[in-house]
Amino acid sequence: MADDISDERLLSVLSVANSWWRTGSVQSQFLKSFKRNAYYTATRDFCSNIRRIVVLSGLRRTGKTTIVYQMIDDLLSRGIDPHHILFFSYDSVPIRQSGFERVFELYRKTICADDEFYMFVDEIQFETEWALQLKSSYDMYPGMKALVTGSASSVPEKKVSESGAGRWSIVKVPTLSFYEYCEMLGIEKSSAVSGLDVFGFHKLSLQDQTHVILGLSDLSIHMMRYLHVGGFPEFVNESDVLYAHHKLSEDVIDRVVGIDLPMIYGIRSRSALDQLLSYFARCGSTVLNTSMISSQMGIARDTVEHYISYLESGNLVVICKQMDLSGKKVMKSMDKAYLTDNSIRCALYPDIDIYTDETEYGYAIETAAFNHVKSYFTLKSEAYNVGYIRGAGGSEVDIAVQYRGQCSQLIESKMRNHSAVKDTSGIVIYALEDTPGYVLTKSGTDYGLTERDSTSLYRIPATVFLYLTGMKTS
Repeated sequence: MADDISDERLLSVLSVANSWWRTGSVQSQFLKSFKRNAYYTATRDFCSNIRRIVVLSGLRRTGKTTIVYQMIDDLLSRGIDPHHILFFSYDSVPIRQSGFERVFELYRKTICADDEFYMFVDEIQFETEWALQLKSSYDMYPGMKALVTGSASSVPEKKVSESGAGRWSIVKVPTLSFYEYCEMLGIEKSSAVSGLDVFGFHKLSLQDQTHVILGLSDLSIHMMRYLHVGGFPEFVNESDVLYAHHKLSEDVIDRVVGIDLPMIYGIRSRSALDQLLSYFARCGSTVLNTSMISSQMGIARDTVEHYISYLESGNLVVICKQMDLSGKKVMKSMDKAYLTDNSIRCALYPDIDIYTDETEYGYAIETAAFNHVKSYFTLKSEAYNVGYIRGAGGSEVDIAVQYRGQCSQLIESKMRNHSAVKDTSGIVIYALEDTPGYVLTKSGTDYGLTERDSTSLYRIPATVFLYLTGMKTS
């Protein structure tokens, strides 16, 4: 098939994709004034003197390609020769059929033979040997800087691991945080939250806590819509939520489950993937019981386990590992699965009502909180792990953070008005000596530090917690 594509046609495809070769600038419709947290992380790693190939990994429609265009625009604004910047995407059939090596060689032969150049490759997971080919180019051309994106995260990361450490920097691109969602809506709160660290919030004076919480009090209505319509950039300003959910199903869920994962993993039937994703969406944050799922779905347990890993790879679900306070390994069967965005749940089950059903609202907040906390600490350091605690007696902590194997932060969600935290609650039982456990509350007036025996708890409105956790890192 690749032989049917002439050099002339392939060069024409590249010329269209790299319009700056002709115009000197990125087309305005590809650029957004809004910039994701991941943009700043990727730019830092890409521009560092410590040379790395940057891998942007995340679900479809989360803005990875927009980040690429913004970074190309940055290079052009710095005066880089437009011909020294190559972009191509494996969403293009001619590119996919031609393959990395041929595209790269044609570019070097006809467009740029200079020692220093920049390469951006979109949806790299469809190229089987991309990591080895990119590593070879990296070693052969020390003046090259490269960034690739992948929508099936485990494929790029597995290939990175196989090809050797020290050459790669993996940047996760989640759906929008609540902070980013508000920023896209033009909601400006910087004066109220400038310089704040969410996990140092309890150290503020009560007056300062009150000022911040009052300053963010009008965000609660936006929080409800955020949980419903989701954190996909193109749907933030869509007034018709049902239409947004329809496009989410069509452009993201159906594309990942029906095309991407079957193509990458050779899956012959998508029905089991659909069933499994629907199960996770309906059941919320339940503990993974692969034996039970296998029995209910009528497929082998090892197949269930493979398909769970596929959905995780496609960034539709994220696995929440069970932890204990010492960092020892615990049974894999006790892990949980969260959707990467609550809107996936709402799109699959339109009857779900997070506005009036406290249980559904609780699931939505717990999902958002886990994803926010995981992103927050992942950006800080790879030494952090985020999971949950379940003791032998059944006591749980919704979210537990470990740093180098030692527990450093506990977080619990309580989405009933002024819900009490019992002495038998996991966040009390497993409390840390010097760090208060954070309890997310439903009401905007339910906040403050309380002493509990030898420890303390800090109650903070969920809206405030999520907003602060998703703030920009630069």
